Amino acid sequence: MIVKRAGEREWKPAGYEGAERVLLRATKEQGPTYIVRLKAGARGFPHKHAAGEDFLVLSGKVRLAGEVLGPGDYLYTETGEEHFLEAIEDSVVYASTPKPVVILEKLTAAVEKV
Repeated sequence: MIVKRAGEREWKPAGYEGAERVLLRATKEQGPTYIVRLKAGARGFPHKHAAGEDFLVLSGKVRLAGEVLGPGDYLYTETGEEHFLEAIEDSVVYASTPKPVVILEKLTAAVEKV
C-alpha cells in the first residue's frame, strides 16, 4: 500500500515554466503517476508514451491532444500518440502512465526520458 497525504506532498518543477508536479508513484518500468499544477499559459513539451496515459482534470481548463478539458473531464491517449499539455487557466491535473514519457521537442536539450 502507498499513501500520500495531501499536506505532505513535495511539489517540484515539472521541467517547463509555470508548472510543478508531485510524484505519487512510479511503476517498476518507471512509469509515473503525477498531480500537476499549472499556471495559465504554461505549455508542456510535445511528448509520447511507451504505454497509454490516463489524464483527469481536477480543476481549471487545459488543452491536451487538441481537446479542451475542464474539471472532471477524462482523456486517454494511446501508446505512441504524440501530444502536449497547455493550461488555458490555472489548473490541477492527474496523469498516469505505466511506462516512461519520451520528450519529442525541447528548446534547450535533445530527446530525453522523464
